[in-house]
This record gives sequence, structure tokens and C-alpha cells, in this order.
Amino acid sequence: MKIKWKHTMVAFILSVSLVIPSAAFHAAADEKYALTTTVKSYSLTDDIKVEVKSIINESTSDGTRIGTVVRLFNNGDRLIGVPEYEVRAKTQEGLEYIMRPSQANAKNIQPKEKVELSYLNTVERYDVFALTELSFYDVDEFVYPKTEKKIISLPISDIEWKGEKAVLTDPATMKKWEDTFTIPVLSSTLTYQPVSLTEQNTPDGPMTIVALLATNTGDKKTTIPDFRINGKTENKIYNGSRIEKDAVTLEPGEKNYVHYAVPVRNKLELKSLSVLTPEDFVGDDKTHTSYLIGRLTITPPGASNARTFMNQLSTYEWNKPIQFDPLTKLIRPEINVSMSDLRIYESAGGGFKAAVAKFKLLNKSESPQQVPHFQTVLTSVSGNKYLGTRQNTQVDTLIPNISYVIYYSFIIPNAETGEQLAMEITDGKSVEPYNLPLAAFKTKVIEDTDDKSSAFYPFQVALNNWTMATNYSMGAGSLPYSYKMNLDFDIKLQDEIVVDQSFSKMRLEFVDDKNKIMASKVLSFTGENKLVSGTQTLDFNLDRFETTIYLRMYEIIDTPFGEARRLIQTVKR
Repeated sequence: MKIKWKHTMVAFILSVSLVIPSAAFHAAADEKYALTTTVKSYSLTDDIKVEVKSIINESTSDGTRIGTVVRLFNNGDRLIGVPEYEVRAKTQEGLEYIMRPSQANAKNIQPKEKVELSYLNTVERYDVFALTELSFYDVDEFVYPKTEKKIISLPISDIEWKGEKAVLTDPATMKKWEDTFTIPVLSSTLTYQPVSLTEQNTPDGPMTIVALLATNTGDKKTTIPDFRINGKTENKIYNGSRIEKDAVTLEPGEKNYVHYAVPVRNKLELKSLSVLTPEDFVGDDKTHTSYLIGRLTITPPGASNARTFMNQLSTYEWNKPIQFDPLTKLIRPEINVSMSDLRIYESAGGGFKAAVAKFKLLNKSESPQQVPHFQTVLTSVSGNKYLGTRQNTQVDTLIPNISYVIYYSFIIPNAETGEQLAMEITDGKSVEPYNLPLAAFKTKVIEDTDDKSSAFYPFQVALNNWTMATNYSMGAGSLPYSYKMNLDFDIKLQDEIVVDQSFSKMRLEFVDDKNKIMASKVLSFTGENKLVSGTQTLDFNLDRFETTIYLRMYEIIDTPFGEARRLIQTVKR
């Protein structure tokens, strides 16, 4: 949309109370300037206060877009119509451009109410210029010659925004990562603290997730307003988007997070983060023109490696409740989550290893609770990240005062030893497909010991004895040697713990002295034919007689890449 502009020579006779000398000078294409964060209020009429919320002076393919949003506040005690003043933006060289009002602008202002009015003009200029004043004129078109009276001129040099390539230099607009900040044009009672910067692979590609902790420091319920965060690298600007789709409302003193996904593959490429507020203009044809106004610049945290990340974490103590972010809604306070086991398994066919972590979920309340579906990420000291695959569970509800054990498997390379690891627990449900951090700690895989009784946690399994009997038969069509294996087990489930039918199982293999498998069987700890204390009998036939037989006992689990197993013990008969 374009409208004609007019050149007006105006004598400099404005009252000192209305004019602040311009301190900004725009001299280059990568505009560097000071932009103030304060919002100043002026008297437009006896009952109406006016303040300039936003000014944009942005080069586009159609010319230069000049836009402004002003706020009017009715300080009176009755309904007032919005004055039909003409709004003009004045440039540093003295030119004035008439601004066209948005079709969505309010017509009236209720007592003690504030309204926002939007104005826009696109002029056929492609050179760089600066704006100095925003003026309101009372124009009478119904007399000849028409008359006009300037009502007020407001200084705008310090709040002019030159578009996405602009660089803020005012110290008040430049924040370090550890700083808490406000966005005064939106709310003076909401404060924000940058808390994390993480990389994730999503269906939309790699993203850097920026998390801010918002706090309502006021005495009224407040909804976090719409604002954006963009990422800037050496050569490019990446538009971020807020992850939360629903409004986030905070009670007085309440805290909560807002997250932004910025499509930067590597967070280390980020030179800065920009906080911007969106504005909207509705033209005569009802089309919307949207643009962003820069408010603050945040310097990302310094580069860190996996070892630095681990050094910041506490070492986990087995079977102790994990300390989660208290603001999470995924894992309720009534549920204790602890990690009981972390061991390395081998793939049955070779090619990979799997780290398997077992978690215990305890419902401390007096009523059933939903099983929390959290995600897990294992990080090695070298910086490799491995996403956990949750056991394919059937249980949805936690029974009061009874623990439920599930496992997560992580496919890792054969070279991984598991000596130094970081376990991260994330929320992958609240704002799918993103994972939000809930807890992190240092850990390592449990070393095997001579005590094999706890190898099938939460089951205590002891092989007391096993015997073998061999018979020879010359029956036609059958193998001549039959073997009967009797295994005496002692199986105990730890008190008040349950597992799912898809939990890990026991695999028994009988192997000759040439390492050739003679027979095998998989036994489950759940279901109708579950493994219980007492004697288990296994029969099989062979074409040969073996006097030396080895029994190998494995724990096996299912992974997306197939079965993974861990050798528990080998005994000889």
C-alpha cells in the first residue's frame, strides 16, 4: 500500500516540554543505534494520554515501510471517541509522511481504558533516512483552503527500528545470558530469565530451543504476551517461533516457562538472540501487514563441551528419587522416579551395543496416578547423545504405594564403555515434538560382580543347582540322544514392585565344549508360564553324546534394532 507524501516546512517553535533533541543518527546499512526501552506518556487532549509503542523504518522490495503503533489512555470518567487526527512521521531532513490508519483501529475509548492504534505507509524511497518526530494534526477538510493545526509532536528517534538487520547498541537493550529482563512495552511486571539453550532434531529439521523462565512480579493475574525470539549468526537471521500454542497465564508470584524453536543447526553459531514484538496493520482491502519491532538483544552463553556439561551435574545415587524441575506438570509430586539399574547389553547378531536403564516409579498418594511418559537422553563424555527408547508398556496407571519398573534402551557404538555418562530426563509430551529438560545427572554403568542375584532387577534370581540326565535310544526317525536338564531356581520379586509383560526375560543356552549351541529356551518373569522358584525341566534331543556342557544365562530385552542380551553367568556340567 502506498500513499502520497507531502513536504512541509515547519518552524521549530515547539514547547520544550514536548521536544527531546534527536540523538540517533543512521549512517550505514547495517544500522547500529541506541533504542530506548522506556515508554513515555504525553497529553494529547485534556482526558487522553498518548504514548508511542513502536516505530518502524524498514527497507522493503516495494520501498520504505514506515509504521507506528500508538497507545491512547482515557484518563476521564466517560466514553470518549478517538480523535480523528492526521498522523505524520517527520524525517531528519524535514520531510513529513502522512500515515494511514488501520481499519482495525478502535473508534472509542472506555473510561480508564487503553487502546492501540496502528498506522502505516510505504513510500517509494530506497535510500537510508531517519525519523525524528511523530505529529498529530487537526485537519479541517471542509473549508477552503483547508486548515490544519498541529496538536503535538512526539520524539521518536530513540525508539525507531530499522528492520531485522538493525543492531542495538544502547546498554539498556543489551542483555547477558544470566540477566533478568522485562519488556516494558508489553508488561512491567513480567520478568524473564534465560535458562537453557539446547539442540534438538525435529520433524522440521534441527532446532535450537531457547527456554525463558517467566515470573509474575505483580499483584494481578497476567498472561504472557506474544513476543518473538530470533537467532542471528554471522551471516543470517533465523526466525524463531514460540513452542507453546496455548496462552500461558501466571498468578501473582507464579513462574513458568516459555520456549522458542530457532532453526539453527548448531547453537554455537549463534552470535545473538533478538527479542521482538509483533505489530499488525489492516489495510482498506482488509489485508494484514505484519512486522516485528526489536526490543532487546541477548548474548548466548559461552561455548561448552560435554565434559563441562557433566562437571556441572551432581552424581546420581542409585535408587534415590530424582529431583525434577518443580514447574513440570508431566511428573506429579506424588510420584517418585528413581533409577535402579544401568548396564550394557550386546546385540544378539553383533553390530551394536545397548545401554539399558531401569527406572522405578512409585505412587506415594492414596489414589491411582497416570504413568508419566517421560523421555531420556544419554550423553557420553565425548559429546555423543543417545535417545532412549521406552519399553513397550501396557500399564497406564500406577497403583497407590506400589512401584512399577520400566526400562529404556539406548543404542550405542561398540566402543562406548559407559564409564562417564550424563542422563537427561525430558518432557516430550507437553509441546510435541519438542523435548523439554526436566532433570540431569552424572552416572555410569554398574559393574558386574560375583553376586548375580540382582542381575534381573527387580527380580532376585539364584540358580541353586542344575543336573543333567542323558538317555540313548535307537528309535527310527529320531535323534538317538535325549537330554533332560533340571534347574533349581530361587526367584523372588522385591516387595511392592510390579513389572509389565513386556519386561526383560531370561534366556538359557546349553553349549558344548566347541561353543556350539545344543539347545536354548526363553523364560518370562510374568504371564501364565512365568518363571517361579523350584525346578525347571528342559528336554531336548541331539545326534551326539556330550559329556561337557556349559549353561549360559542371559537377560534379554527388545530394542528397535532387535534383541539385546547381557550374559549373567556361565556354569559347567
